[in-house]
Amino acid sequence: MASWLDHRTDTPHAGTPTLICIPSAGNGDFQFDRWPDTVGPWCVVRTPAAGGLGGEAPGTSSAASAPPTSSGLPERAAELVADLLRRGVERFALFGHESAALLGYQVAVELDRRGAPAPLRLFVSGCPAPQHLSRHAGGARAEPTDDELTERVLATAVAMGGNPLPSIVASGVRALRAELAALRAYRMPHPTPLRCPLTAIRWLNQGIEPEALAGWSAYGDTDLVQLPGSGLSYATEPADLLRVIGDRAPAGDLRPPAEW
Repeated sequence: MASWLDHRTDTPHAGTPTLICIPSAGNGDFQFDRWPDTVGPWCVVRTPAAGGLGGEAPGTSSAASAPPTSSGLPERAAELVADLLRRGVERFALFGHESAALLGYQVAVELDRRGAPAPLRLFVSGCPAPQHLSRHAGGARAEPTDDELTERVLATAVAMGGNPLPSIVASGVRALRAELAALRAYRMPHPTPLRCPLTAIRWLNQGIEPEALAGWSAYGDTDLVQLPGSGLSYATEPADLLRVIGDRAPAGDLRPPAEW
Protein backbone atom coordinates (compact mmCIF):
# COMPACT_ATOMS: atom_id res chain seq x y z
CA MET A 1 0.00 0.00 0.00
CA ALA A 2 1.27 3.49 -0.81
CA SER A 3 2.39 5.52 2.17
CA TRP A 4 1.67 9.05 3.31
CA LEU A 5 5.19 9.14 4.79
CA ASP A 6 7.90 8.04 2.39
CA HIS A 7 11.69 8.36 2.44
CA ARG A 8 11.36 12.11 1.84
CA THR A 9 9.36 12.59 5.02
CA ASP A 10 11.45 10.70 7.57
CA THR A 11 12.47 12.75 10.61
CA PRO A 12 16.28 13.11 10.42
CA HIS A 13 16.90 13.17 14.19
CA ALA A 14 15.18 11.03 16.78
CA GLY A 15 13.21 13.10 19.26
CA THR A 16 13.02 16.16 17.01
CA PRO A 17 9.51 17.63 16.99
CA THR A 18 8.14 17.22 13.49
CA LEU A 19 5.77 19.47 11.54
CA ILE A 20 3.85 17.32 9.07
CA CYS A 21 2.61 19.45 6.17
CA ILE A 22 -0.44 18.05 4.39
CA PRO A 23 -0.85 19.22 0.76
CA SER A 24 -4.09 20.89 -0.31
CA ALA A 25 -5.98 19.94 -3.44
CA GLY A 26 -4.82 21.27 -6.77
CA ASN A 27 -1.59 22.87 -5.58
CA GLY A 28 0.91 20.07 -6.13
CA ASP A 29 4.19 19.01 -4.56
CA PHE A 30 5.72 22.46 -4.97
CA GLN A 31 3.42 24.30 -2.57
CA PHE A 32 5.96 23.96 0.27
CA ASP A 33 9.07 24.55 -1.86
CA ARG A 34 9.63 27.99 -0.28
CA TRP A 35 9.56 26.55 3.23
CA PRO A 36 12.86 25.72 4.92
CA ASP A 37 13.57 22.25 6.29
CA THR A 38 13.29 23.57 9.84
CA VAL A 39 10.94 26.18 11.31
CA GLY A 40 12.17 27.12 14.76
CA PRO A 41 12.56 23.73 16.47
CA TRP A 42 10.20 21.97 14.07
CA CYS A 43 11.61 19.61 11.45
CA VAL A 44 9.39 20.16 8.40
CA VAL A 45 8.25 17.08 6.50
CA ARG A 46 6.00 17.17 3.46
CA THR A 47 3.59 14.39 2.66
CA PRO A 48 3.38 13.41 -1.02
CA ALA A 49 0.81 15.35 -3.01
CA ALA A 50 -2.22 13.45 -4.23
CA GLY A 51 -4.54 16.31 -5.00
CA GLY A 52 -5.59 16.81 -1.39
CA LEU A 53 -8.91 14.99 -1.16
CA GLY A 54 -8.75 13.19 -4.48
CA GLY A 55 -6.96 12.97 -7.80
CA GLU A 56 -3.55 14.12 -8.92
CA ALA A 57 -2.36 17.68 -8.47
CA PRO A 58 -0.37 20.09 -10.61
CA GLY A 59 3.31 19.46 -10.03
CA THR A 60 2.85 15.97 -8.65
CA SER A 61 6.12 14.28 -9.41
CA SER A 62 4.91 10.70 -9.25
CA ALA A 63 1.40 9.39 -8.93
CA ALA A 64 2.87 6.08 -7.84
CA SER A 65 4.42 7.66 -4.73
CA ALA A 66 1.21 9.39 -3.68
CA PRO A 67 -0.98 8.08 -0.89
CA PRO A 68 -4.08 6.12 -1.89
CA THR A 69 -7.17 8.12 -2.77
CA SER A 70 -10.35 7.54 -0.76
CA SER A 71 -13.80 9.00 -0.92
CA GLY A 72 -13.63 11.51 1.89
CA LEU A 73 -11.97 13.10 4.90
CA PRO A 74 -12.50 10.36 7.51
CA GLU A 75 -11.10 7.65 5.22
CA ARG A 76 -8.01 9.66 4.32
CA ALA A 77 -7.47 10.62 7.95
CA ALA A 78 -7.56 6.96 8.93
CA GLU A 79 -4.88 6.22 6.31
CA LEU A 80 -2.56 8.91 7.63
CA VAL A 81 -3.13 7.86 11.25
CA ALA A 82 -2.32 4.25 10.37
CA ASP A 83 0.93 5.44 8.78
CA LEU A 84 1.85 7.55 11.82
CA LEU A 85 1.21 4.66 14.19
CA ARG A 86 3.09 2.19 12.00
CA ARG A 87 6.11 4.53 11.94
CA GLY A 88 5.90 5.20 15.69
CA VAL A 89 5.74 8.97 15.09
CA GLU A 90 4.76 10.66 18.37
CA ARG A 91 6.25 14.16 18.65
CA PHE A 92 4.60 15.92 15.75
CA ALA A 93 2.34 18.79 14.79
CA LEU A 94 0.06 19.04 11.76
CA PHE A 95 -0.25 21.88 9.26
CA GLY A 96 -2.95 22.12 6.61
CA HIS A 97 -4.31 24.90 4.43
CA GLU A 98 -7.96 25.04 3.30
CA SER A 99 -9.25 21.47 2.82
CA ALA A 100 -5.98 20.03 4.13
CA ALA A 101 -6.65 21.83 7.43
CA LEU A 102 -9.88 19.89 7.80
CA LEU A 103 -7.99 16.70 7.02
CA GLY A 104 -5.50 17.57 9.76
CA TYR A 105 -8.40 18.09 12.17
CA GLN A 106 -9.85 14.69 11.24
CA VAL A 107 -6.44 13.12 11.86
CA ALA A 108 -6.41 14.61 15.37
CA VAL A 109 -9.98 13.35 15.95
CA GLU A 110 -9.00 9.85 14.80
CA LEU A 111 -5.92 9.81 17.04
CA ASP A 112 -8.10 10.80 19.99
CA ARG A 113 -10.62 8.10 19.10
CA ARG A 114 -7.88 5.47 19.13
CA GLY A 115 -6.28 6.77 22.33
CA ALA A 116 -3.03 7.32 20.41
CA PRO A 117 -0.58 10.16 21.18
CA ALA A 118 -2.14 13.50 20.25
CA PRO A 119 -0.37 16.01 18.00
CA LEU A 120 1.67 18.65 19.80
CA ARG A 121 -0.38 21.25 17.92
CA LEU A 122 -2.73 21.54 14.96
CA PHE A 123 -2.24 24.50 12.59
CA VAL A 124 -5.31 25.24 10.46
CA SER A 125 -4.73 27.86 7.77
CA GLY A 126 -7.29 29.65 5.63
CA CYS A 127 -10.05 27.27 6.63
CA PRO A 128 -13.40 28.05 8.29
CA ALA A 129 -14.41 25.95 11.27
CA PRO A 130 -16.54 22.94 10.24
CA GLN A 131 -19.81 24.56 11.40
CA HIS A 132 -19.17 27.40 8.92
CA LEU A 133 -18.01 25.16 6.10
CA SER A 134 -21.17 24.96 4.00
CA ARG A 135 -21.11 28.59 2.93
CA HIS A 136 -17.48 28.29 1.79
CA ALA A 137 -17.70 24.84 0.15
CA GLY A 138 -20.15 25.98 -2.48
CA GLY A 139 -23.15 24.23 -0.98
CA ALA A 140 -25.45 27.17 -1.75
CA ARG A 141 -23.82 28.04 -5.08
CA ALA A 142 -23.85 26.48 -8.52
CA GLU A 143 -21.24 23.84 -9.30
CA PRO A 144 -18.22 25.60 -10.85
CA THR A 145 -17.53 24.89 -14.49
CA ASP A 146 -14.38 23.20 -15.74
CA ASP A 147 -13.31 26.54 -17.21
CA GLU A 148 -13.59 28.20 -13.80
CA LEU A 149 -11.59 25.43 -12.12
CA THR A 150 -9.02 25.52 -14.92
CA GLU A 151 -8.57 29.25 -14.34
CA ARG A 152 -8.01 28.63 -10.64
CA VAL A 153 -5.44 25.89 -11.28
CA LEU A 154 -3.54 28.07 -13.76
CA ALA A 155 -3.61 31.09 -11.43
CA THR A 156 -2.24 28.96 -8.62
CA ALA A 157 0.53 27.51 -10.77
CA VAL A 158 1.58 30.91 -12.09
CA ALA A 159 1.61 32.42 -8.58
CA MET A 160 3.96 29.63 -7.51
CA GLY A 161 6.23 30.12 -10.50
CA GLY A 162 5.04 27.11 -12.49
CA ASN A 163 3.93 26.60 -16.08
CA PRO A 164 2.07 23.27 -16.05
CA LEU A 165 1.36 21.11 -19.05
CA PRO A 166 -2.30 20.74 -20.12
CA SER A 167 -2.39 17.21 -18.69
CA ILE A 168 -1.26 18.54 -15.31
CA VAL A 169 -3.91 21.26 -15.42
CA ALA A 170 -6.55 18.64 -16.16
CA SER A 171 -5.34 16.63 -13.16
CA GLY A 172 -5.66 19.74 -11.00
CA VAL A 173 -9.23 20.30 -12.18
CA ARG A 174 -10.12 16.72 -11.24
CA ALA A 175 -8.50 17.22 -7.84
CA LEU A 176 -10.48 20.39 -7.16
CA ARG A 177 -13.72 18.76 -8.34
CA ALA A 178 -13.11 15.85 -5.96
CA GLU A 179 -12.29 18.28 -3.16
CA LEU A 180 -15.58 20.12 -3.58
CA ALA A 181 -17.50 16.85 -3.53
CA ALA A 182 -15.73 15.72 -0.36
CA LEU A 183 -16.31 19.05 1.37
CA ARG A 184 -20.00 18.99 0.51
CA ALA A 185 -20.27 15.47 1.91
CA TYR A 186 -18.35 16.28 5.10
CA ARG A 187 -20.54 16.38 8.20
CA MET A 188 -19.48 17.20 11.75
CA PRO A 189 -22.76 17.56 13.67
CA HIS A 190 -21.16 18.35 17.04
CA PRO A 191 -17.73 19.91 17.69
CA THR A 192 -15.25 17.38 19.01
CA PRO A 193 -12.77 19.09 21.36
CA LEU A 194 -9.23 17.90 20.81
CA ARG A 195 -6.54 17.04 23.33
CA CYS A 196 -4.03 19.17 21.43
CA PRO A 197 -3.99 22.99 21.12
CA LEU A 198 -4.95 24.61 17.83
CA THR A 199 -3.71 27.67 15.98
CA ALA A 200 -6.16 29.03 13.40
CA ILE A 201 -4.72 31.40 10.79
CA ARG A 202 -6.88 33.85 8.84
CA TRP A 203 -5.46 35.51 5.71
CA LEU A 204 -6.88 39.01 5.48
CA ASN A 205 -7.38 39.00 1.68
CA GLN A 206 -8.81 35.50 1.42
CA GLY A 207 -12.45 36.43 2.02
CA ILE A 208 -13.17 34.26 5.07
CA GLU A 209 -15.06 36.09 7.81
CA PRO A 210 -13.39 36.44 11.25
CA GLU A 211 -16.24 34.56 12.95
CA ALA A 212 -15.73 31.59 10.63
CA LEU A 213 -12.14 31.25 11.89
CA ALA A 214 -13.12 32.05 15.48
CA GLY A 215 -15.42 29.04 15.33
CA TRP A 216 -12.37 26.80 15.79
CA SER A 217 -12.46 27.81 19.47
CA ALA A 218 -15.23 25.23 19.91
CA TYR A 219 -12.74 22.47 19.05
CA GLY A 220 -10.24 22.97 21.85
CA ASP A 221 -7.63 25.36 23.23
CA THR A 222 -7.34 27.71 20.26
CA ASP A 223 -5.38 30.84 19.47
CA LEU A 224 -6.43 32.93 16.49
CA VAL A 225 -3.94 34.70 14.23
CA GLN A 226 -4.55 37.15 11.39
CA LEU A 227 -1.89 37.59 8.73
CA PRO A 228 -1.64 39.84 5.67
CA GLY A 229 -1.96 38.07 2.38
CA SER A 230 -4.17 35.91 0.22
CA GLY A 231 -5.10 32.25 0.17
CA LEU A 232 -1.80 31.44 -1.56
CA SER A 233 0.48 33.40 0.77
CA TYR A 234 1.19 30.28 2.86
CA ALA A 235 3.10 29.00 -0.19
CA THR A 236 4.27 32.10 -2.04
CA GLU A 237 5.16 34.44 0.85
CA PRO A 238 5.34 32.25 3.96
CA ALA A 239 7.68 34.33 6.18
CA ASP A 240 4.96 35.65 8.54
CA LEU A 241 3.36 32.23 8.80
CA LEU A 242 6.69 30.56 9.53
CA ARG A 243 7.27 32.97 12.41
CA VAL A 244 3.86 32.06 13.87
CA ILE A 245 4.68 28.37 13.60
CA GLY A 246 8.19 28.75 14.98
CA ASP A 247 6.91 30.70 17.98
CA ARG A 248 4.57 27.87 18.94
CA ALA A 249 7.15 25.28 19.79
CA PRO A 250 6.39 22.56 22.34
CA ALA A 251 7.61 23.28 25.85
CA GLY A 252 11.28 22.48 26.26
CA ASP A 253 12.03 22.84 22.56
CA LEU A 254 12.18 26.63 22.29
CA ARG A 255 15.24 28.13 20.64
CA PRO A 256 15.83 31.36 18.73
CA PRO A 257 13.99 31.21 15.40
CA ALA A 258 15.96 31.08 12.19
CA GLU A 259 16.15 34.11 9.95
CA TRP A 260 13.67 33.83 7.09
